[in-house]
Amino acid sequence: MSHAQEAAPVSSTDQADESELDAVALSALISSRVCHDLINPVGAIGSGLEVLDDPAMEETMRDAALTLIRSGAKKALALLSYARLAYGSAGGFGAQISMEDAQKALTELYDTTKADLDWQIGGGLAAKENVKALMVLAYAAADCIPRGGTVSITGDISDFEITASGKKLLLQDDLVRALNGDATELAPKFTPALLVHKLVTGAKGKIAVEKSEEKVTFKAAFSA
Repeated sequence: MSHAQEAAPVSSTDQADESELDAVALSALISSRVCHDLINPVGAIGSGLEVLDDPAMEETMRDAALTLIRSGAKKALALLSYARLAYGSAGGFGAQISMEDAQKALTELYDTTKADLDWQIGGGLAAKENVKALMVLAYAAADCIPRGGTVSITGDISDFEITASGKKLLLQDDLVRALNGDATELAPKFTPALLVHKLVTGAKGKIAVEKSEEKVTFKAAFSA
């Protein structure tokens, strides 16, 4: 059974409503998302340090604590590097972002997930809005295959496709609604998808997400 949704055009009234969310709630929701992502790896570092601080702890437990600290630090650094590019103002307002930097950040992030990244898109500098949309959708695609699989990114940065394929496919309705610009009862987890909606429709582009038995596909096309 297929499940397909495409972002509808945003009316001027909708834009006014969304601007209120931008001013009051959007930054808080994004901050909550970042904090939620970081709490587990940072907590793991703290737990490992507590073990190391105990002089009576056995050597095997200390080794396990060091492994926990390394793993937590790796994931925290990957999430921060990703968030800096996907949500932050890396490079300054209105600047371009290096596709190589985006690929590096996503590759490091995927090393902390069960998904494999298949990057088949060109390099060089690209419009910040396009790169941010790609990064958010790429992270969302990894969540669509919780038991592992492959996420392929193909096309051009102005018209790209991200496909997730794996043993188990998951496409949450709240994600689809956020991609369509619906901010009703928006949870922090899906706030980046609303950002993608704003970025793409603000450039008079289109977003689509489709689910079949074999894959979940995200498509974003920016107007030339």
